[in-house]
Amino acid sequence: MKHILPLLLTAACLPAQDVKPAATLKDVAWLEGKWTGTGLGGQAEDLWSSPAAGAMPGIFRLVKEGKIVFYELMTMVEVEGSLELRLKHFHPDLKGWEEKDKVLSFPLTKRNAGRLQFGGILFERIGEHELTVTVSIRQRDGTVKDEPFRFKRALPI
Repeated sequence: MKHILPLLLTAACLPAQDVKPAATLKDVAWLEGKWTGTGLGGQAEDLWSSPAAGAMPGIFRLVKEGKIVFYELMTMVEVEGSLELRLKHFHPDLKGWEEKDKVLSFPLTKRNAGRLQFGGILFERIGEHELTVTVSIRQRDGTVKDEPFRFKRALPI
C-alpha cells in the first residue's frame, strides 16, 4: 500500500473547463452524514458535515489490515457560482503529504442527475443510501486507473 500513496497525489486532473457547471452546496447537501465502504483493498469511511458559510467539510480514512493507511481532510466550497473540492492527505501520524501551504483543488467539471465530476474524482449517488466515489489515479507508467470506493450511508449527521 505504501506504493499507492504517492500515486494518489497524482490523481488524474482532467483539464479544467472554461465554463464550470452551475452548482451550490444545496446540490450536494445529500452527502451529509457518515458513509462506510471499501476501496483500495481496505475499509473506507467518509464523514461530511452540513453546509455552512459557503463550505461543506469532510474527513476520510482508509484502514487496511487493522492499520490506518491515510487520512484526507476535504471541503467542498462555492466558487464563482460553481463548486470546488479541496483536499489534503495525511499519513497515519498526521504528517501531511502535500507541502504545508499546498492543497489539491478540483473544480466541478461535470454535473448531471446524481453525478458530480471534480476533475479525476467522480461522486455518483446510487439511490438514497449508496455512493460510489471513483478516483482516477495516474500510474507510474503514465496510464490512468479508476479506483472505485463503494459506500453505504451509515448515519446521517
